[in-house]
Amino acid sequence: MNKHSATTESQDNIMLGAAYAAAAFFLLALMGACVKLLSDANHHVMEIAFYRNLVPFLPMIAYAVLWRKTELLIPKNPPLLALRVAIGITGLIATFSALASLPMSDATVIFMTSNLIIPILAYFILKEHVGPHRWIAIAAGFIGVIMVAGPTGQVNLTGVLYALAAAGLQASIQIILRRLKNENAFTVTFYFISGGIIIPGLFMPWVAEIPTQRDILLFLGVGISGGFAQYCLTSAYKYAPASIAAPFNYTGLLWATGLDVLIWKHIPGWPVFVGGAIIIAAKLYILHREALRKNKDKKTQP
Repeated sequence: MNKHSATTESQDNIMLGAAYAAAAFFLLALMGACVKLLSDANHHVMEIAFYRNLVPFLPMIAYAVLWRKTELLIPKNPPLLALRVAIGITGLIATFSALASLPMSDATVIFMTSNLIIPILAYFILKEHVGPHRWIAIAAGFIGVIMVAGPTGQVNLTGVLYALAAAGLQASIQIILRRLKNENAFTVTFYFISGGIIIPGLFMPWVAEIPTQRDILLFLGVGISGGFAQYCLTSAYKYAPASIAAPFNYTGLLWATGLDVLIWKHIPGWPVFVGGAIIIAAKLYILHREALRKNKDKKTQP
């Protein structure tokens, strides 16, 4: 075992990472429900993204200043953090656009393909070897996506494309977050939220609407749940490997389905559950193959 691996393992806290992951995906489902309700009220996704980041920004900057934690505002790896912000904001807009176009359960199932996309990115960008077993699992997972998308055309194709884009960007973020292990979770979250104010803020003069009292509560809900979810997700990948933290997004489908039924009286059809089961099975198999590969690599190390 090399020095870097020993350091990485010593920083891991599997139970804490798992708890953060479980909390993150519950909060993300709650945020998704608020986003969809605001979209139903004709609020633009850029406006929703702006307030989603403005709400947690104010208490975060107050915490850093009042508790003299300004050192947390100095990143250790600015280029990688900047890349995380750019990809994260783009992914946030794609996510909100998908939620505005699709039932929550349908969008959530497609979001879960992020773990199918990680090996593809590793193959084409990092030039990592991806064996035939994982390629077959990836293909099977995307068959599940086709089932959810509905070949009959009953599902909004634009929404499906937004959801797939969000999944791809989330896959990229998972890789980046793992490489930001030595960056404080507050720092990563703060800069993501700052970027999420600046970029959507450029569009506010053209998309902003005067919110009702109900809308204000929903904007607060998006900001609070989204801010805490971001912190929890960053902490999950800080304390646990992706193979532990990532599978908790399965729970997001349970929350999304429950909220679909409770708020919109939408009961997902069988293709969503069958497609979701195929995607989850493919993801679990990919994680299994990756675990076998890592164990083999460890045994071959001198």
